[in-house]
Amino acid sequence: MYTTTTIAFGISLLATFAYPQKIDKPALQPDLDYLKDGLQENMPSVAHKFDIWSDDWMPQFCLEESKSKDNGFNPADIRTYNIHYDDCETAWVVCVHKDSLMSIETLADLFGRVPAGSRSYIRHVISLPAKSGSASNGGDNIRLYQIGDDGLEVLLHETAHSLDAHAYDEPLSISDNWKEKTSRDSAVPDNYAGSSPAEDVAQSSVIAAYNIVVPRGFPGIEPRWVEVRNQYETVQTVQREQADSILAPGGRCRKRLENSETVPVPTGKRLLRGRWAPWRRSEMPDISLAKGLEVIEALDFDSGKCGEDIESKAWGPARQ
Repeated sequence: MYTTTTIAFGISLLATFAYPQKIDKPALQPDLDYLKDGLQENMPSVAHKFDIWSDDWMPQFCLEESKSKDNGFNPADIRTYNIHYDDCETAWVVCVHKDSLMSIETLADLFGRVPAGSRSYIRHVISLPAKSGSASNGGDNIRLYQIGDDGLEVLLHETAHSLDAHAYDEPLSISDNWKEKTSRDSAVPDNYAGSSPAEDVAQSSVIAAYNIVVPRGFPGIEPRWVEVRNQYETVQTVQREQADSILAPGGRCRKRLENSETVPVPTGKRLLRGRWAPWRRSEMPDISLAKGLEVIEALDFDSGKCGEDIESKAWGPARQ
């Protein structure tokens, strides 16, 4: 999870981790905001276009988010889009509230900067208005609250939770490899990374991406880089050796998560005598994956309690 007042990090009061203790190391920096410019300048967006759905339909995930007790939005105020990127045969389905700080144009641009391999582990993105900025990843769906045009770092962080959960040979944040390698470091990257191993992996993934794409890498901007070296270098090594350099730009999507079910938007406009009149709706959008794409097994986790969920959910039969 990623919470912010000016896109700075904080710890959600709702977060519950399998690792209740914070990591007992000082933070190198208060946050990772100083990496934003380098990431934005050196992670180009993939060529893309988008089209809007009829207002009759939306993904089940977006409907549930709009009506959740924490949100309470009118689903009719949320529009659904297909974003078609040149590096994948199947579009990503995203949802944007009419009052969202992040426009569909910005979302399409920023999400297209996330490398195709990493982006493939995200099912949907929803952008909603809020009093302050925050973000989370639930079941490979990214929720953005009051995040604007500098949200690339946020998208990389939330995507990293999905990679941690099921892109590698084992969930990285609960692995012996992670514990052993990172025990050699004298600090954590920032305050938020110190809240749990899962958040440490997510923040270290942002640094690893920066180290990959920016000339001179992380040491070029952080004089104390050696104090967290094993954290971001472990992420960088694992993503290269176990996931085909999933944090590096370039390449194409080879696998995808299946979209959530398409459901009617309950606006009341198409009710007849209290019942839905399906013959009055537009044709349901085709959300099927392109032939040849491997289907990624979905996991029901939430980055608000990601240590707990990764440990309990990521070891199903398909992972043994």
